[in-house]
Amino acid sequence: MRPWVCRDIKQPLLVLLPDARQARDFAADAEELGVLENVKILPEMILAEDDLKSEAQRIVRGDILENFRYKGGVLAATPASLMAPFSTGGDYMELECGREAGRSRLIDWLAQKGYERSDLVWTPGQFAVRGSIVDIFSPSDMYPVRVEFFDDEVESLRFFVPETQKSLRTIRKSSVQSLVSKSDNRLENYFPEDMRILFFDPHGLDTTAENAVWLWQSLDREDTVPWEAWEKLCAGFTAHRRLRILPDVKNCAARMAVMQFPNFRGKLKEVELYCLSMIKDGYRIKVVSEAERNLQWARINGFEACEGILSEGFIDSYSKCAVMTDLELSGITVARRRIENRAPSDWGAGLIPGQWVVHDEYGVAVYQGAEQVKTADGEQEYLILQFAEERRLLIPVMQFHKISPWSPLPGQEPTADNLKGSHWKRAASRAKQMAEQAAAELIKIYAEREVSKGFSFPDNREMMRELEESFTYKETIDQLRAIEDVERDMERPVPMDRLIVGDVGFGKTEVAIRAAGKAVFAGKQTAIMAPTTLLAQQHFETFTARFANTPIRVEVISRFVPVGQQKRILQDLSEGKVDILIGTHRILTDDVKFKDIGLIIVDEEHRFGVMHKDHLKKSMPGVDVLMLSATPIPRSLSLSISGLRDMSILQTPPQRRLPVITVVRPFSEELLKSAVLREKNRGGQIFFVHNRINDLQERAVMLKRLFPKLNIAVAHSKTSESALEKTMSEFAAGKIDILVCTTIVESGLDIPAANTLIVDDAHELGLAQMYQLRGRVGRREEQAYAFLFYPSNVHISVESSERLEAIAELDELGAGYQLAQRDLQIRGGGDLIGISQHGNSSKIGYQKYCDLLAEEISKIKGTYRPQMELEIGFPVSIPGDYLPQENLRVTLYRRLLKTDSLEEVRELREETEDRFGRIPNELDFLFNVAAIKGASCDLGLTKMICSRYELVLQGNPDGAWERLKLPPKWRRRLDGFIGPGGFAGIKDIARIIQEQNPASI
Repeated sequence: MRPWVCRDIKQPLLVLLPDARQARDFAADAEELGVLENVKILPEMILAEDDLKSEAQRIVRGDILENFRYKGGVLAATPASLMAPFSTGGDYMELECGREAGRSRLIDWLAQKGYERSDLVWTPGQFAVRGSIVDIFSPSDMYPVRVEFFDDEVESLRFFVPETQKSLRTIRKSSVQSLVSKSDNRLENYFPEDMRILFFDPHGLDTTAENAVWLWQSLDREDTVPWEAWEKLCAGFTAHRRLRILPDVKNCAARMAVMQFPNFRGKLKEVELYCLSMIKDGYRIKVVSEAERNLQWARINGFEACEGILSEGFIDSYSKCAVMTDLELSGITVARRRIENRAPSDWGAGLIPGQWVVHDEYGVAVYQGAEQVKTADGEQEYLILQFAEERRLLIPVMQFHKISPWSPLPGQEPTADNLKGSHWKRAASRAKQMAEQAAAELIKIYAEREVSKGFSFPDNREMMRELEESFTYKETIDQLRAIEDVERDMERPVPMDRLIVGDVGFGKTEVAIRAAGKAVFAGKQTAIMAPTTLLAQQHFETFTARFANTPIRVEVISRFVPVGQQKRILQDLSEGKVDILIGTHRILTDDVKFKDIGLIIVDEEHRFGVMHKDHLKKSMPGVDVLMLSATPIPRSLSLSISGLRDMSILQTPPQRRLPVITVVRPFSEELLKSAVLREKNRGGQIFFVHNRINDLQERAVMLKRLFPKLNIAVAHSKTSESALEKTMSEFAAGKIDILVCTTIVESGLDIPAANTLIVDDAHELGLAQMYQLRGRVGRREEQAYAFLFYPSNVHISVESSERLEAIAELDELGAGYQLAQRDLQIRGGGDLIGISQHGNSSKIGYQKYCDLLAEEISKIKGTYRPQMELEIGFPVSIPGDYLPQENLRVTLYRRLLKTDSLEEVRELREETEDRFGRIPNELDFLFNVAAIKGASCDLGLTKMICSRYELVLQGNPDGAWERLKLPPKWRRRLDGFIGPGGFAGIKDIARIIQEQNPASI
């Protein structure tokens, strides 16, 4: 609506909006509507340590202001983006394919112009050098540029994606901007004289300005340029023509012809009636939507239909034009993709000198880095491991995959093994025995379910289509994969047992809705079990809305439902009249009888005890089971990691959500007051969690003393049903400022305006509890904050400290799975996997034991793929001039030797050549070795012995000789093949194997 309001205002135009989300929506809506040209967004400053130091971030902002000064157009800005410091860049260096630029000259220029040299490039202002390739992220570009040289000539230029480090597209020219800024940084000098200013929601602008200054001051940094005062900026605007637009019509000088639609929340009959009356009044109606269901509805009713995304619709009474969007039709706005630069994970996580590691054969040691060692045959790269008595061991390239980080259990201190002693071999042998026993036990537990007969659901995609189309958002890749996994499991005759892991808001509920739809459309009933009454009620509302246009009946039983009504629901359930029943553990009671149940969905499975879940499986052995969790319990996660339970992971975040900023501190009234007032200043609400009912009221009294003008309410599990429901309803309606509560709210509440969480005595909570609580805030687009307090005068345990450290560190969206892994490491997997009760299993480290367990389980299941043993009789290393960074070389060695298929080898080769340039002969040799190793299991080969003159491939070929059709220079032996060695021999056999692709033979 807002760009439509601006369409006739003369440019240049400065549009002021309260927050960054609204600025992004304004620019995107303007492009979608095609009513404004040259719309730019002035980004806010990222308040993170590295970004605050970054001159590149300031120059990005300065360039946008300079462009506005000279070229005009429309600039969408917020108080925070205008007040923050900025710089304007100096000169440029032009790069063009086919022209000389000088690799060394470019590197020197980048260093002189303020660029930071790094191993990896993912944020503006960084550059990296690898052989003939130079990666640069200029502030003037949306993506970093990869420059590939041939001598001093620029051979190719291409943008690449920071997160994956993979090329995006080739370009002919690139301008690299200097980071040495100019001196004139006065904001008023960058505003055109004839500029007009549009203030959207002036009160909201003032509030967000106060919040921005509070945040900046709370950083307590002396090395940063102070922000401009908002009042001073506004005073400077008096020289320009201004228009203030309020969100409502009170106290307005005039009412505009453009107004908002009512929100129909998916009730299409009401929409039709409303539109019919508008058409009678001469309006032209257009529907802009991403949902095919909404577009089809528009065409059927004779409205103009256009695929796209708008943040909101509007009615223009002057031009008799009305535009409707997903927000009006479904109550939901489809999120737009935002470009975020994150450090790539695969290349950033190498071994660090000083890190404790474990070698498969020699035990625990300290990794001390890599070293080039001269031998009689040439130079060879080795990893250096230091064992007990300061004895060093050099590990050759071909054994790099035998080294992994050593992961301790709680309170465990590492000790280096003695190369002379047998302690490691005994510990490893006993740990292997323990893993064998645990694997056999786990297999036995789940064997019954695997052989039990289940219901094979039909492929009912036609019936599912309407349910799928009613989903307003576009599914993420992870969601689609998880839905396919679930559908495939349900169509098998064996009962499904799948765990869906994903953060709050990442789409687990939609996967559950699709599974329930598949079940009920096949005539089977579905049970959905939630840990709390509140979450059960929320699911009831969600499922009822999604199945509203179908004959499916959804019911809920909980303490909010009167006893008489519960009896009627259960009677109908037993007669098959209820299709989906939602409830808490009440579903497990004897009086709940299904006529024909086919699916059980357990939400937040970590909240239920093992007995609850095992009772479900035992009482209904042939029923499909789907479990959902953000942070699965260690037992569930260990089963999934071990391969005994199928697991799907949702890691793609909602496109508008920001990570919750987490602060872990000793309790402070001053910080508490600041946190509450900052949230109230922006019109938000606060959760205050204290997990002891007996003194919960005392905390409420303290808060009332600190904030006498705020409305404060209390909620806990012993609150009566009617009082609890009333409190929650009032909090959801915004009538309560602070909700003082126990962890009863850790699931089920969705309060968009509540974006500050304060947890008292956080050290007493479990990791999953803290994570779930943090998920209560930041559920929309606003920046959310979590303050986790612990007493300043009480000693807290090591385990509690580790949990607080973990929750603070893992603050990225989608960290729930990593957090669960951390919890599994802190707590152990329980008696079930044996590691918590056996010294030898803990000696080898958590990760190594899990690897052993997974290996033993795969052997029992018949899916084990043994690793080929490699013996290379001459030096071969990745050249240092090709890949100078030691940690990247080590990472590449490890990734190469851990590849398990020809497809993995091919993908890694393409990625390496893209990132680092033409692959030299030495690395080509290693890729060919990896290809042979990747195909070895399918060919029945177990060992490779390669000298400069001869290559021996040993094992049980089992017909591979005939399948590969090897040339005459290769000879068959009883235990394998023998042929030419060296670089040429390895390359020849790798080519033959890849051409034949033995896995498909």
